Amino acid sequence: MRAAALFRAALLLLAATAASPAAAQPVVTSAAPQRVALTVYRAPGGSGAINLRFLGGFALVTETRRVALPRGAAVLRFEGVAEGIVPVSAVVDGLPGGVVEKNRDARLLSPASLVDGSLGRQVTLTRTNRATGRKTSEDATIVAGPTPGVVLRTATGIETLRCSGLPEGLSYGGVPAGLSSKPVLSIATVSPVARTVTVRLSYLASDFDWRASYVATLAADQRSLDLFAWLTLANGNAEIFPNAEVAAVAGRLNRIYTPSLRAAVGALSLTCYPLGTTTSNLRKREFEPAEEIIVTGSRVMAAPAFGPPPPPPPPPEDLGDLKLYRVPERVTVAARGQKQVALLARSAVPFERRYRRQLYPRQTMPLSPTVAVLVLRNRAESGLGLALPSGSTATYARRGDERLLLGLGALDDRAEGETFRLSAGTSTQILVGQTQLSQNETLITATNASRLPARLEVPIGDAGQKIESDDPALERIDGIATWSILLEPNSRAELRIRY
Repeated sequence: MRAAALFRAALLLLAATAASPAAAQPVVTSAAPQRVALTVYRAPGGSGAINLRFLGGFALVTETRRVALPRGAAVLRFEGVAEGIVPVSAVVDGLPGGVVEKNRDARLLSPASLVDGSLGRQVTLTRTNRATGRKTSEDATIVAGPTPGVVLRTATGIETLRCSGLPEGLSYGGVPAGLSSKPVLSIATVSPVARTVTVRLSYLASDFDWRASYVATLAADQRSLDLFAWLTLANGNAEIFPNAEVAAVAGRLNRIYTPSLRAAVGALSLTCYPLGTTTSNLRKREFEPAEEIIVTGSRVMAAPAFGPPPPPPPPPEDLGDLKLYRVPERVTVAARGQKQVALLARSAVPFERRYRRQLYPRQTMPLSPTVAVLVLRNRAESGLGLALPSGSTATYARRGDERLLLGLGALDDRAEGETFRLSAGTSTQILVGQTQLSQNETLITATNASRLPARLEVPIGDAGQKIESDDPALERIDGIATWSILLEPNSRAELRIRY
């Protein structure tokens, strides 16, 4: 009740202040946050290398700022917010009088916006004589621009900028109101007393993304491996986030797209003597449409760099049906750049080597190579036991001081207790082929030309498809009929299937 009464009083005070022309609202500017935290969400189905020009993820940005508020109504400007901010998502906590109104100031300082903001105002026009280098200056008034050109009124009449044949430039007496060199979120608030307060600004911002990249290195005994994962964060915004607390969220999101505004920033493009040079014919301001994100929870990248691994990060936390991965140390996320930090580190994880070849009914195929995979169980007793986000995989083997690549692949999201596979190259010694016997029957053949036994898995068809055989070696794995056998050295095996 007290909060509601305070808010009503703030509204009345704001209305009374606005009704008095003589009383201009003071403007309080917060240039930068004292502390910032980023929680980054992946793009749906994001895979492969990150392209900084097309980032489909987003971030929840939380900033802590210290501001000095006057008594009564005021406009509070938060400078340096992310360029991709979604204004309707912004929430401000800690203001004594709450938030009465909020606006995303979309006009950033640029040559075009400077001309646009100076329409009808006096500027200084300077010309340089090409022969003597002498500069002459005179007063001019901008009467049209910036598209498709800048039209000026001088003492000699109407002319277009840079169409006299001489080098020309404009000088401005100041920056027009409403323009800023940084993205700005402004809010109207009313404080019952003058005080300095700590506020927390939270908002969603587009043009972020992240990827996981797993590096597996086989031990000398070929029975276990060391598993390390990098978390690559990407920031497509023009703002840097120094010394930030960073977290990443994995899982499937329900995303709803609605129109939003982007900053109106443009270079100055000049055309001599354009048609329509009166202010009545000026084009209306247009903003590039972007996407606003509303989130509700629901259930091959570049080769990684090697070096001494950082300390292991903490295990993931549950966030509803999602998983939250925290970076243990503060990091600086550069503008329009990427940051790579440790995601997990596990050593001596046991695995089982298998060979796989996908087949489909009615498919005729000669004996062909199989794919070598390393099968791991995501359990605590196996050295893992934590949620693994999807990402790329790279498997290596050591030969003395050398590290040799065995295979590249991809990993889907894996929960604790599930089994997953890492690609480890192609085998030309373990071969699989298929021959059509009749309209509804085929013969699958497998051979092992190596000196060691080989565990073979041959998935047949799609999940749920009816595949039958009299051989008990045909079983269902992940819903797919799979021929699973142990091939002895220099041996051959066959399986008849019906469908």
